[in-house]
Amino acid sequence: MVATPSMIKTHNNGIVHQKLVQEHYQQFKDPETILAEESKKKPCARFASGQCQFGSICRFSHYTRDQLSSLREWVTSKNASKSEAVYPSFIDLVRNILSEKSNKVEESLDGDTVIYDKNGMTHVLPWTYNPIFDTYGENLPPSLKRVKIEDFSDAKIAGWG
Repeated sequence: MVATPSMIKTHNNGIVHQKLVQEHYQQFKDPETILAEESKKKPCARFASGQCQFGSICRFSHYTRDQLSSLREWVTSKNASKSEAVYPSFIDLVRNILSEKSNKVEESLDGDTVIYDKNGMTHVLPWTYNPIFDTYGENLPPSLKRVKIEDFSDAKIAGWG
């Protein structure tokens, strides 16, 4: 069957299509918009008894009073938290980052390889080192030895690429 312009227009104006389009866009609405729209509507008597066939395109509200009041409370608490937000200063942010960095290494390493250099900097490498290799001492090939910061002290990098 070929879709003619008149058939497409009839389909797009049909209740089933309108209902599906409305349900699709309903999932992207923010709570403030839903509250504003649903507060203006009267409650749907047919929806309460389970007989409303219009679904999301119904001109009456399908939200109960309890649902609307909890939605209203959530919106007001969200708006109140925005207005009362206190942002830390730059110095506080730097202090927090430095303390988190030093605490992360001490608290949990998850087996990552850690190197401490002479300046007190901590470097966490993205690979793990198997501690079983320590039992072999210096008899391991270079690719399996534990990496130390001293291994890089004599490195001469001429250029990249």
